[in-house]
Amino acid sequence: MALRMPRHASAATRRWQATLIIAVFIAAVAGAALGGWWYARESTPHQGPIVLICVDGLHPARLPVHGGSRTTTPSIDALAADGVVFERAYTHSPLTLPAHASLLAGQLPFEHGVRDEAGFALEENAHSLAELLRNRGFETGAAVSSFLLRPESGVAQGFSFFDAELPDQAGALSPVVERDGAQTTDAAARWLRSRRGHRFFLFVQVNESAAESTVTQLVSELEDRGLYDQATIVLTADRGEVGAGVSLDDASLHVPLLVKQPDGEGAGRRVAVPVQHIDILPTILDLVRAPIPSGLRGRSLRAVLDGDDAGLADRPIYAESLAEHFRFGGPGKFALASPEHRYVRSSREELTDLEGGHVVSPPPEASEAVRLRAELDRLLEGRPVNPPTEISAADEDRYAALGYLGGVPLVGSEPSAIEPDEEAWVVATHRAAAMLAGQKKYTAAIDRLRAIARAHPQMAVVQYQRGMLLSRTGRLEEAATAFRAAASVEPDNPYIPLELASVLLRARQYDDARDRAALAVALAERQDARARAAAHEIAARVALALGDSEHARAYAEAAERENPGVPTALFVRGRLLYAEGRYEEALMRFEEAAAVLREHGHALEELYWYLGDTLGRLDRYADAEMQFREELRAFPRSIRAYSSLATLYHASNRAGEVEEILDALIDAAPTPEGYAAAARLWMIVGEPSRATALTADARARFRGDPSLVLFQRRR
Repeated sequence: MALRMPRHASAATRRWQATLIIAVFIAAVAGAALGGWWYARESTPHQGPIVLICVDGLHPARLPVHGGSRTTTPSIDALAADGVVFERAYTHSPLTLPAHASLLAGQLPFEHGVRDEAGFALEENAHSLAELLRNRGFETGAAVSSFLLRPESGVAQGFSFFDAELPDQAGALSPVVERDGAQTTDAAARWLRSRRGHRFFLFVQVNESAAESTVTQLVSELEDRGLYDQATIVLTADRGEVGAGVSLDDASLHVPLLVKQPDGEGAGRRVAVPVQHIDILPTILDLVRAPIPSGLRGRSLRAVLDGDDAGLADRPIYAESLAEHFRFGGPGKFALASPEHRYVRSSREELTDLEGGHVVSPPPEASEAVRLRAELDRLLEGRPVNPPTEISAADEDRYAALGYLGGVPLVGSEPSAIEPDEEAWVVATHRAAAMLAGQKKYTAAIDRLRAIARAHPQMAVVQYQRGMLLSRTGRLEEAATAFRAAASVEPDNPYIPLELASVLLRARQYDDARDRAALAVALAERQDARARAAAHEIAARVALALGDSEHARAYAEAAERENPGVPTALFVRGRLLYAEGRYEEALMRFEEAAAVLREHGHALEELYWYLGDTLGRLDRYADAEMQFREELRAFPRSIRAYSSLATLYHASNRAGEVEEILDALIDAAPTPEGYAAAARLWMIVGEPSRATALTADARARFRGDPSLVLFQRRR
């Protein structure tokens, strides 16, 4: 029987109920206020400034605070004494760009998509720490030292100020890929001094040699402005030991992490619980009481900073390195670590005891590897490894100086399994080849790639890279042989016949070039838009060389449909008009194409050269010079653009600039083609003695080198 309430309560009862409701409401409000007061009293929001310093390649073992023997870091030691030291902090990649992307975006590499140092960029839809703090009213500034972290890498998003200026590389033996940390710190300090208030976020990246001086200068700047006590300063590293970027062990993944809080809160505390880079973003947001985006795998360390180590549950820590995969077709490496063990999977599996340091490979099925393997499978399920985008010709030497040669995306063959001892040799030899290429020592680089190819002929990427360098030095027959060797391993890969067609086109073997271009087009139909656009573009260029205007137009239009940001159809229409001597009309097409390129930030080889040559034919020499230089900015090894500039300067009696541009030609293309072109030009401008001297220099330079025959042929 249901309990039935009376329809009308007495007046006394109603007064009692009202009194009770009011009392409960007052108690609730008071409780909430009291709770909020206690919360605020226990943990006041950090109002700034916030400074995040990331050091390239600083392993904790080199710092006294972690037991290192070094005694030359008094400023870092003092910062550690004022802060909380995390004894077991880990990065997610031994590679600079992926590591920084995880640090600043609070995501793992397979989430933010930056899997290597070249051909990847942090996507605009990633919510970076700078962006999230700027949304909370913080001014945001950064200064970085590495070429890898330039704004094009995507890590600049959210920063109102981002200084990544590299010094001029004129006369340098190798491309400049990093600036001195003192210059970076000076840029950061200038920005810091220009802030009117204290609510700002500053990010600074330097290498290990500059770490101590950077901390010294930034702390001094904060003290001079009376901001040090209220500042939150975080010091970490992108990776541990600087190596080839392939190992997933404590040497490469263990990084320092120091957090200095306002008024030295928690000073001197040490935390033994394992933490990771993706914890830093939610921690800083929590410290300033900003909302933490949903879906992040990292967790706030605020409770740990407050002294509650027990409140932080253990979580497996993920790391990866796909350097071998992208750089020479080796296997990728993936790792997952618990507090006691690290499980690593590549072409084989291994389990490391993090306490004892010993490695078991293969790990026994009854070990913790089973659990970590299953968890790693779950993390990576449905996470494809997408290929990098093509790096620009203007950046090739810088990436090579950092150990990266642009490779061909694998589409058919499995990554090559390599034994551990052999793997170390391949990694070191390939890195040496890349760095030699960055110094334009192409023959030595080719020799090292050939050694790898002989030992591992199934490495299609290495065969492809050898073909690219042989083509760059003008050894076209050998280049074609290398590309055919790559095609035998990856017969369904459109990028290989595409490059072979380009080599055959340069060698004036037009019929063979047409056949290879047609094969590339057919194979590309089963690949992505990038492959289809590139295949149709080379087919259009071959058709132009054959005088086949109908197919040239059709292929160009197909290329532009696949990649509207590259105006291939406009370029081809301009080429056809140029060939007919209709220069005014050709100029319009070339200028329209150039406008499209500028809008989309792309490059198209020879477009600016044709634009410049057309302007020259219309007697607009100053404009022509500007376009030839634009071609060189996009394609620094363009012998054709250097030659046109030299000819233009000679015609206008600018002898000093002729010498300057021909010297630059030899610097940019120290190859048989480059020397032969410069020697011919010296003859044309009436300086036979300079041509003779250059010829003697080439004979000495290429003595015993297969390239010498090519030089003699080209003379």
